[in-house]
Amino acid sequence: MVGTSARLKMTGNVRYKEKEIGATVYGIDPADEIFVTGLEDAMISGEFLSRPDKGEIILGREVSGGFGALMDSRSLGGVEVGDTVELTIGGVTREFRVKGIYTTRYFMADASAYLTRADLEEMLGIEGRDLAQEIAVKTADGTPEDDTRTALLSLGISENIRTWHEFAGLLRLIESTLGLVRNIMNAIGLLIAFVIIFVVIYVNIVNKKRQIGVQKAIGIEQNVIVTSFVLQAMLYAGAGVILGYLFMRFGLVPYTVSHPVEIPLGDMSLKLDNAEALNRAVLLFLSSVVGSVIPAYKLAQKDLLDLIWGK
Repeated sequence: MVGTSARLKMTGNVRYKEKEIGATVYGIDPADEIFVTGLEDAMISGEFLSRPDKGEIILGREVSGGFGALMDSRSLGGVEVGDTVELTIGGVTREFRVKGIYTTRYFMADASAYLTRADLEEMLGIEGRDLAQEIAVKTADGTPEDDTRTALLSLGISENIRTWHEFAGLLRLIESTLGLVRNIMNAIGLLIAFVIIFVVIYVNIVNKKRQIGVQKAIGIEQNVIVTSFVLQAMLYAGAGVILGYLFMRFGLVPYTVSHPVEIPLGDMSLKLDNAEALNRAVLLFLSSVVGSVIPAYKLAQKDLLDLIWGK
């Protein structure tokens, strides 16, 4: 694990001037939170909290309003760093100075507010008690989430342990939808590759009918003729795979990483998975083989005289 952050989590109302909205409020230890969520890198105005801070709060842009908030009409209408807001939790109201405003570009995460654990403990009247509503855990890159959950359960932890997919159910739905779209696009791509190879080989064969007839006349077997066109199709497919891989690896993927597409759920960029790329390459080769075998075999079966005389 890279880091953990024990949080107090409550629902409260944030008021600024004449506007008041509900928000999820977190009480955190800023030093621990830095290693888990990376919120300090998501600040678009002001600064992230520090452990000595007292009476200060950071707001998501869906709470503050402005800064490109997606639901600006339901926000506080444009709170800025340095303004004072009123926070009410469990009937207790306190004023806080806005130290910073953040955005993760995921609207649900941006509808929250963060203050130091000490401030929230004081509002709840639980100072000095070692309590937490949730503990956020960040794992190392490439670590399977289920393995981490199993390891934590083996320590005797009886509380619910949920992955980020389970926390953000909407993302799970969108991820599955994007996966379906990706599979459809892959199927369309293979169909296009099949059609292109079929047309290219067919045109090539039609232009070489007499040559094929002469080859059959001198005793070259039909299977050899068909194989020659299949190898030609595989050469085309191989060149396409190599050029496509190089374009994706060194062109499109780095470009989308440095210039991500902004959507309501966050920044989106392409990622090239080598195993999946290999799988697609194999499928492309198979579609190329099928697309070349059909016209080559059909024409190679024609009568010798028909081929020579171009009928």
